[in-house]
Amino acid sequence: MDLEAQWTSAASTAIALVTTYGLRVVGAVIILIAGWITSRIVYGAVVRLCQKSSRIDRTVALFLGNGARYTALVFTFVAVLTTFGIATTSFVAVLGALGIAIGLALQGTLSNLAAGIMLVLFRPFHIGDRIETANVGGNVCEINLFFTEIDGDDNARIIIPNGKLWGEIVRVPTRNDTTRIELTFQRPANDDIGAAIGRLKELIQRDKRVLRVADIGVESVANDNYTLAAHLWVSRRDATAVRFDLNRTVKEEFERRPLAAVERRAG
Repeated sequence: MDLEAQWTSAASTAIALVTTYGLRVVGAVIILIAGWITSRIVYGAVVRLCQKSSRIDRTVALFLGNGARYTALVFTFVAVLTTFGIATTSFVAVLGALGIAIGLALQGTLSNLAAGIMLVLFRPFHIGDRIETANVGGNVCEINLFFTEIDGDDNARIIIPNGKLWGEIVRVPTRNDTTRIELTFQRPANDDIGAAIGRLKELIQRDKRVLRVADIGVESVANDNYTLAAHLWVSRRDATAVRFDLNRTVKEEFERRPLAAVERRAG
């Protein structure tokens, strides 16, 4: 009889626990799912709202969207704790105490967060710009709270901590519409240097895409040859094509009309 009473009491306790906490667990799961969906909706709404204004850069729009999403997730977490009867005021106090310890342990992560805020405020580069830093380069795809994503030259996604971009030297070639390219050509030692420079300058100036010839001269001299170098200013979008085309044009022209032979006939 005593054993039956104990089993009855245990079953009643189990049912009470399942009834009380089971419903809370289900409620917490529902809140988590709803909070997650809400955070995604809020993110999309903030980004779309910012994109309607031409004054708000896409970099700022994505940053604000991420901030709104994480804020929604924090409120979701607090709501889950409230479901289990945990006082949020006590939680905030404990969280504040833990924040100091966590901040000391996560100095690098927090520095990336601070760097992300500075990148959005001062915007040294924008989404779509090409950046080069720490021996990597590529086009910026997204600037998040803690890291920046770029697509490298081989189309690989590269993740760079924001602290590296704010605390290091970053090259942003795409900020200017023009760029300087350098061309080098090796010539035999018996070529007349003045004639070679004149021929090279003439060939370069024929290309209408060349905006300005900065300088042309002898870069180096060896026993059996010397190297001509030319610095040109071109539109950034034409830089690669101009380099390839002029390299081919100059090579074919010097092979078609050898400079040394021309000088001998002139003499």
